[in-house]
Amino acid sequence: MTREQAEKLRQQRRRQRLRKKRIKAFGLLAFFIIIVFSVVFFAIKGIGYLKSGSEGQDLENPIGNAGIITEENGEGENSDSTAEETPAPEVTPEPDVTPAPTEEPANTTPVGTKPEQSWSTMLVNKWSYMPEGYVPDVREISYDGVSPLNNKFDVRAADALELMLADARAAGYNMYLVSAYRSHDYQVNLFNRKVNEYKALGYDDATAHEQASQWVAIPGTSEHCTGLAADIVSSTWYNHNSDLTHDFEDTEHFDWLYEHCADYGFILRYPKGAEAVTGITYEPWHYRFVGVEAAKYIMDNHITLEEFCAQ
Repeated sequence: MTREQAEKLRQQRRRQRLRKKRIKAFGLLAFFIIIVFSVVFFAIKGIGYLKSGSEGQDLENPIGNAGIITEENGEGENSDSTAEETPAPEVTPEPDVTPAPTEEPANTTPVGTKPEQSWSTMLVNKWSYMPEGYVPDVREISYDGVSPLNNKFDVRAADALELMLADARAAGYNMYLVSAYRSHDYQVNLFNRKVNEYKALGYDDATAHEQASQWVAIPGTSEHCTGLAADIVSSTWYNHNSDLTHDFEDTEHFDWLYEHCADYGFILRYPKGAEAVTGITYEPWHYRFVGVEAAKYIMDNHITLEEFCAQ
């Protein structure tokens, strides 16, 4: 896919999202108008019924004159006509032989063929610790938008990360690599700092530990220690923000990463709504290298690495 085609695809998807939002808004407006009209209609009918009842309508015949057949000249119950009233014949409705439509089950067939698991799909989370003593072979990333700390990546995936950052810049989206590989000792310090923040807010040790684990991986369970995870935001992010927040999903930089990351072997590791599966809160900045085939399968099927490894 050329860069021009990729840009056209990105613009097309953005227009589609905008169109869906407009359709949803018009649908809600139409639903509201129908509700208001229904309330007004039944209110008027109720007032008319009460009014007719107060003028002497026979309450023992709640259908009023609806069951009386009048002469063709339009004379009603006050007519002097002595014609004998003829009851309307009962009409037996024919049974509806049309079978009720059956709702088709949702399509749960996976998109594409699941590739084999490999070194790049190593699962690390709060339930699957890294092998004891595991230290990846890493090198520094060659890109001028890189944090001076934690700027290394697994040598087997470093080229893919550099290419993704370079292509994003060429498309007009300068990125900033906040954090890549972290040593085990660094992760210990990072996690303890987060725990202490919650303790300072009055949480007890156990609760502070649990709360911290929602934002920072427990040492031994951090993907950053694999050398395959990268935190990426826009190059100007810290000009307006002091930390990584969910607001990054509202940027065009996020749109580009989400739409193109699989082309380089990366996935959005902790998607929204999958917290119970991943054990980590939604992180629109955290991307994980799993290889191109696995990345396309995971992103196309909207699943997590946990679900991929369980299939």
